[in-house]
Amino acid sequence: MRADGVFSGGGIKAIGFAGALKAAAEAGYTEWHRVAGTSAGAITAMALAVGYDAYGVKEQLDAFDFAKIADYGGAFGVGRIENLIVRDALTHGKVLTRFIEQLLRAAPRPATKFGELDGRLQVIGSDLAHVRMVVFPEDVALYVDGDGKPLDPDEFSIAEAVRISAGFPYFFPPLKLRDKVTDKEGVLVDGGVVSAYPVFLFDSPKPKHPTWGFRLFSGFAPERPTYKQIGGLAWPLNMVEAILDTSMNAFDKLEMQAFGNRTVAIPTGDVSTLDFALSAEQKQFLYDSGYQAAKSFFAAGPKPTNTYGATPP
Repeated sequence: MRADGVFSGGGIKAIGFAGALKAAAEAGYTEWHRVAGTSAGAITAMALAVGYDAYGVKEQLDAFDFAKIADYGGAFGVGRIENLIVRDALTHGKVLTRFIEQLLRAAPRPATKFGELDGRLQVIGSDLAHVRMVVFPEDVALYVDGDGKPLDPDEFSIAEAVRISAGFPYFFPPLKLRDKVTDKEGVLVDGGVVSAYPVFLFDSPKPKHPTWGFRLFSGFAPERPTYKQIGGLAWPLNMVEAILDTSMNAFDKLEMQAFGNRTVAIPTGDVSTLDFALSAEQKQFLYDSGYQAAKSFFAAGPKPTNTYGATPP
């Protein structure tokens, strides 16, 4: 069966999406027509857009050493301080970029530019300098090159857009694009700042197939939340991380009332968004959590009525 898919932010917790995709495939959803995502969800959506299936996504995640993503450089914290001064972030961000590029190169249908995807992929970013959400590729036209010529959405780099969407502020360096109206550089970071779960992107008055959303949330259930300690000398960084983590991973009752009929809600326990040095047990927990959540969701026979009140035939 064919469907559109939308994936939320959540950092390393996105391992849960691999399990959810397996359950979706078992329910018959093996062809993803259009996909969209924010942050780590953008990486998952990108993988589907270039031909990976549920098993291919898991294989790539299993093969990569995520601990390397925290590429601070230096020793004894010196690298982090230097990065904050020079790069506006704790890390270099190069390993994340290479991971995204490697996924594209090794894909069943390799691609580098959005025009090669025929509209199958959208990812969400945030431009902090211009206070707005940026939907790639269409909003690429808001920016210009060095000669002042508007950028072409079809020619824009998939890897660069996904890197922007996954660029957790303060942890990964922001990327810069020059706005055509203000002629100032935008500060482009993680899409989770403005829209952690853009399940509405593909809604229309006459949908041809369902949109299924995959939403990560902290804790084990709404009534069993996780806990983050904020205090001590590092409280400013603790606070920033907690704010962004909450924006992407909080269980929102109102959101579930609006979109719950087409949302696979995946509990991620106490796993931290930026805990890239996960144990094998934690990785298995996330994968199993995604699988069980999606298995139960599709077994219940959900009705994918969208925000227009329309249901696919």
